[in-house]
Amino acid sequence: RSGRKISSFSPSSLSSSTTNGGIPPIYPTTKTNALVLSPEEQQLFKLLHQVSKETEISSTLRVAGGWVRDKLLATSEFQKDIDKVNKPERLTSKYRSGDSSSSQKNQPSMGRQGTKVLMDEGNTPVDIDIALDDMLGREFADHLNEWLAEHGKETHSVGVVLKNPEKSKHLETATMKVGTFWIDFVNLRAEEYTQDSRIPDLMRIGTPDEDAFRRDLTINALFYNINNGQVEDFTGRGFDDLRRGIVATPLAPLTTLLDDPLRVLRSVRFAARLRFAMDDALVEAAKDERVREALAQKVSRERVGGEVDLMLRSLDPVGAMRLLCNLNLVSTVFPLESCLPEGLPSDHTADGGKIFSDGLTLLSTTHDHLCDCQLDPPIWCEAKRASKSLIFGVDETMLTKNDEARRLLWYAAFLKPLLDFSKLRQSRISPLKVSNRQGRKANRSVIQKLLVDELKRPARDADAVKRIMEAADDFTRLINSGCDLSAMAILMSEVRVEYTAANGGGNDDITFSCSMDNQPVDSETETHPIWIHAMEFRLLCSKVLQRSNTMWRAALFLSLSEQLVTLDDEIDYAIEGDIVDEIHEEYRSGVLEKYNAFAAALQQMGLIGIWDQKPLIDGGEMKKILTNIPKGPVFREIMDEQGNWLTTHPGGRKEVLANHLKEVFPDYV
Repeated sequence: RSGRKISSFSPSSLSSSTTNGGIPPIYPTTKTNALVLSPEEQQLFKLLHQVSKETEISSTLRVAGGWVRDKLLATSEFQKDIDKVNKPERLTSKYRSGDSSSSQKNQPSMGRQGTKVLMDEGNTPVDIDIALDDMLGREFADHLNEWLAEHGKETHSVGVVLKNPEKSKHLETATMKVGTFWIDFVNLRAEEYTQDSRIPDLMRIGTPDEDAFRRDLTINALFYNINNGQVEDFTGRGFDDLRRGIVATPLAPLTTLLDDPLRVLRSVRFAARLRFAMDDALVEAAKDERVREALAQKVSRERVGGEVDLMLRSLDPVGAMRLLCNLNLVSTVFPLESCLPEGLPSDHTADGGKIFSDGLTLLSTTHDHLCDCQLDPPIWCEAKRASKSLIFGVDETMLTKNDEARRLLWYAAFLKPLLDFSKLRQSRISPLKVSNRQGRKANRSVIQKLLVDELKRPARDADAVKRIMEAADDFTRLINSGCDLSAMAILMSEVRVEYTAANGGGNDDITFSCSMDNQPVDSETETHPIWIHAMEFRLLCSKVLQRSNTMWRAALFLSLSEQLVTLDDEIDYAIEGDIVDEIHEEYRSGVLEKYNAFAAALQQMGLIGIWDQKPLIDGGEMKKILTNIPKGPVFREIMDEQGNWLTTHPGGRKEVLANHLKEVFPDYV
């Protein structure tokens, strides 16, 4: 069709249109020259079109799905329209400025509104799906290789995903790498579903309109026709939804979600990734109890966990988690019943709601503050200063540039209230008896159980998230016990521990230079009270940094964010009225100053990389110095004492260390 809106659609009407002349076929809305292709893409499509033409293949080649969407979003036409609906508003913090009404302030966000953007994603897709309308993917891949061989060009190996109902692949897919692109040659498809599975019961080669309407979202149902260079919109809504920033389904939302409940999570993910809003009808369907039941029963936990991970990698992880909460999906995605320690009451619905609400608040606060630090970095987040403070050849990436560390931080922030709740409830019941057969697995934290058992994430991710949480608690205890004041004294007295190493770093040929008030200090003999106090600070903080390792920045951000959330709650209960913003900002500035001073002191004391500190005296040498060391845990105590001495005497000599150990452990000399 051309300009004709399709108000309704059913699979039966499509199949009828392809088999009899009584119902006219659906023609797509098209855009010519809508995409700006890179030279590599132009070369690829020219090759495919040439092969198709010279081998007399009748099949129309269409690029399907996400590549088309992302290329359109990169154009000035769609970017201009998206900018109009994506005005950056800060609606995630408790205190909002402006003169908006209270009803607007309290209205929950359903996606795009609500969070700052940390950083933009590049629009350089390298995975391309080529849809064929009358031949199998392997056939076209073979034709392509034959043509390349005949013209003296390099051929490419082809991988084939065969028909497999268990993997949602009822029609085979051929995969090959051409240039810098990974290409999947697939068929246009039509699907039918059974009631108890998200895997299509019947899948056959379909028409372009059938394939478009079977897809999860209208913005993912666009095609780029390689044969004529046009972008095709068979649903009649893809262009408009993309332009307006709307996530919507081609068919009735409830039917779409019940057919494949994973689509509700994909809808949330794309809303977060693109910072789009969800269509009202889709929101209503996503809240339906039948969708939650189908999600729990028909979708594997691996797929659920995979979608959650992609949400937290998106531009708007806060918006994604908010959507899960507002759509009442969060308890299905993050099932607490099987993760909480044995002996806890089974009826914890109210607690679960508060856990996720608190987690969303903490995640939002953490995300907002990291955005602020990107725009106006505090001294300890300046890359130049950070690089100068590293020791033992450790390399470090700022949190705003470290995608992996941020992803783990988002997990830690959202799930931290769950860990706190679990510890609190566990402290009120008798310790559980764990048999030797159960071993270490039975002693795992609720976070490890949730991430590994329920979301099927790698154990290393769960361990890193737990490490961030525990280090955050350690930092909070240090600052609350007065280490922030110690940090201020260190900065004011210009106490410094600086590191240099020959041969490009490492632990060989290390030189430490210590100073106070710009005067050199001998760490082995200095007795000035400020220096002694600074070394005690260095030792305390080194323990936390050794446990948190490279995740120390994420842990410190989480600790800070928890303090900001607590501050918001305290002020909210204490006072009311217009003065709240002024008081809040004053208190907030005080908290930020404490943490900034603390972090700057960590850097100035040469602690970043302390986790790579190696002993001066190894085990064999130690037995020659302390010849009567008994077997057992005492050897660990001796090595720990060595580590403590090295931390409080940076650059100290081996012979001085040996004498110190003899004084501390005289019985073993």
